[in-house]
Amino acid sequence: MKVKSLMLAFLLAGSTAAWAEGRPFESLDPETQAALSRSRERWNSLPPARQEELIRRAQQWRQLSPEKKDQLRQRYQQWQQLPPDQREELRERYERFRQLPPEQRETLRERWSDLSPQEREAWKQRLERREERGSKWQDRAEDGGKQRGWERHEERGDNGQGREEKREKRRGRDKD
Repeated sequence: MKVKSLMLAFLLAGSTAAWAEGRPFESLDPETQAALSRSRERWNSLPPARQEELIRRAQQWRQLSPEKKDQLRQRYQQWQQLPPDQREELRERYERFRQLPPEQRETLRERWSDLSPQEREAWKQRLERREERGSKWQDRAEDGGKQRGWERHEERGDNGQGREEKREKRRGRDKD
């Protein structure tokens, strides 16, 4: 009995060590290999966790409808055409969004999904105009270094969370 237990422990330890080194590319099914073909040359140098993430995403990709795949391809092409500074700005915005509490992220997602296509387009145009003028969220020399937007909320520590309360107060006054 002890011998069997030791052998099982040895086999498990060996498979764990092999797993820690990652999966060989050749062990993947043909569809996954095809989806990950661009990563083939560097596959063995990727950490096992990254390999698993890529495998998971390849499997998700296969389950998407052709329409959704086309939409994602178009968005990727748009991303590639953005100047590096715009991509960096979007990454920073996304990171700020990820730092929000889950409830607040969900509220923002719901608000966005409740907008009509016309309202969404209007929002996008407003953002584009603001970016053309220069970001509202940064100190600007011509403003004399006055704090605006994000920085003001960050300093107050509310990250803009007090806006809803102010709106409710205004709505109450408007009704009177």
